[in-house]
Parts: sequence; structure tokens; C-alpha cells
Amino acid sequence: MTTPSRTQQFTRLHELLARQYKPRPADPGLPVLEHLMFAAVLENARHAVAERVFQVLKTEFFDWNEIRVCTIRDLSEAGEGLPDPAAAATRIKYPLQHIFESTYSFDMEDLRKLTLGQAIERLQKIEGVSRFMVSYVVQNALGGHTIPLDMASLRVLNLLGLADESEVASGTVAGLERAIPKSKGVEFAWLLHEFAAEFWADHHAPVVAKVFKALDPQALERLEAWEQGQLQPATTAAAETAPPPTPVAQAEATRVVEPKRRGRPKKVEGAPSTSEQPSEAEKLASGQPADAMGAQPVEAEPAGEAAGSPPKKASRKKSESKPKTARAKSAKTSRSATEEKAAKGEKKKKRGGSQRG
Repeated sequence: MTTPSRTQQFTRLHELLARQYKPRPADPGLPVLEHLMFAAVLENARHAVAERVFQVLKTEFFDWNEIRVCTIRDLSEAGEGLPDPAAAATRIKYPLQHIFESTYSFDMEDLRKLTLGQAIERLQKIEGVSRFMVSYVVQNALGGHTIPLDMASLRVLNLLGLADESEVASGTVAGLERAIPKSKGVEFAWLLHEFAAEFWADHHAPVVAKVFKALDPQALERLEAWEQGQLQPATTAAAETAPPPTPVAQAEATRVVEPKRRGRPKKVEGAPSTSEQPSEAEKLASGQPADAMGAQPVEAEPAGEAAGSPPKKASRKKSESKPKTARAKSAKTSRSATEEKAAKGEKKKKRGGSQRG
């Protein structure tokens, strides 16, 4: 038995969903802005819930400007019943703010006059819009052929084996628009979204199990594996067979690491600031005197002097001792001259005495 292709599987999925739901496509004549805002509340939600929330927005608020200046909290309360009211409120408020600041109005009808590529580019530049919102407006307001896919729809296609994880991450499924003709695109998109929203609300709803089993029996196994992967990560073989930790590893694991303190350290009175005092290496590099603790400044050796020569301080002492030596020599010379004169005088006296006798 040959494995059916993706195109055949998409066609089969369309048939199965048509037996479970009755589509109610949106009115293409609605303003472009209303299509955009409805897509914001429809993402991952059932059509009935999205329609009720959208009606609350239009009746309990004066206009789109009041919704724009409303808080996320108030918009979340208005979105009660949605899978994620806060996310829906963000998808409503930020695009409205961007549109108003760009045009000072809430009129987006000029998109109908642009080419489809230009309109898509304009929509993608609006702050806060999702890929699903852009695709929904292109299909329902501008008449383009695209299938809006939110996270619920992407996960359903993944579990059915019609989209891999890379396609789920990118938000696009290869071959989907080719498998579903444009004439059936709006209907298929409505059916797929409703089924995916029911799955998002209850993974084990009866209609979910019925469609999964009819299209691909392995889809239920994928669903179980996906849920287990969410609840508890699978243990790898390396972790199961790892040897017991050594005492050193246990000590490292139990060692308490002090968290890093942010900001500047507090300055203690009377203690020198380490940020203000340069290090010893910085002082030596800048030529400043070293700190206390008996450290003496290091003087550079003169060029051409031997490596083992004494420092300049010793040479200064030697030069200072030279004058003392000279004075000692001159004093010795003067004493010897005096003694010689005295000896000559004694000799003269002796000669004089001998002559008189």
C-alpha cells in the first residue's frame, strides 16, 4: 500500500472536517480594520467565542480610539473566554496605536487599492500584528489565496504528520496553498481553525480523537508523545548510565556561590576606596612613588651601565665621601710641614750652641 501524499492528506482532512462542522465565513464587505481586529481575538479561539468578544468591543466601547487608549487589563477583562485574553488585548491595542500614529485615523480601506504584495508589506509593518492576522486580512478582506495558521492549527497539522517542527516554527506549511484551491480556501481555513481551536481547548475532545484516528492512526501516538514531552523531559541514555559523582564533584555541586552584587559597592567610612587608589603596577607605570610598607622607588639604570652595577644612591654616597678624604689629606700635609719646621729650628739651635762653645 502506497503512502498518500501531502496533497491527498490535505484533501482528506478537508472532507473529514466538513462532516464535523458547518462553516460560516466572514463577510468580505466589512472594513479592513474590523477584519484585522477580529483576527486579533480569533487567534487560537473558537469562532463563537471570538464573535462574542468582538461584539463586546464594539458595544461597550465608544469607538476604536477609546479601545486604543484603554489599558491591557481592561481589554483582557473584555476578552474573557479567550484562550489568552492578555495576548489578545496586546494584539488589539498595539496595532490600533500604530495605525493611529501613522494616519491619525482608523481607516485602512486604501489597502484594497494596492497590489497584494504592497498590501501585505503594509500590514507586516504594523506593530503588534501576528502572522495569522496578516493572512486572515489577506484572505477575507483583500481576496488573496492564503490559509491563516495560528499556533493551534500548526500543532494540529504537525500531529497529523502534515507539518514538521521547522514549519511549525516558521509558521508556514509547504504545499498547503497548492493542495487547497482558492475556491475552497476560505471554507478549508474556517474548518481547520475551528477544529484546531477545539483541540487547543481540549486535546482529548471526542471530535479530535475521531479525526486523528480517521486520517492517521499514528496521530494519537504523536499526541501522547507530545504531551509527555511537555510534562516531563525525556531522560537521555548518557544521563542514565553516568557514573556516581566524585567527592570533589559533590563539593563543587554543594558549594554556595555568592550572587554578584549589582551597582557600586558601598563606601565604608575610614576605609580607603579601591576605585580611587591606583595599584602598585599603575603607580610604577605612571612614575608615582610606591605606597608605604617600606617600598622604595625603583630607579631606571643609565644607558651603557653594567647590569650588576650598584644603584645611583650608593654612587652618590661614594661621591659625597671624596671631599672628606681631600680635607684629611690636606690636614695631614699641614701637620707634616709644621713638624719639619720645628725639626729645622731644633737643628739650628744645636748648631748655634756648638759654635758658641
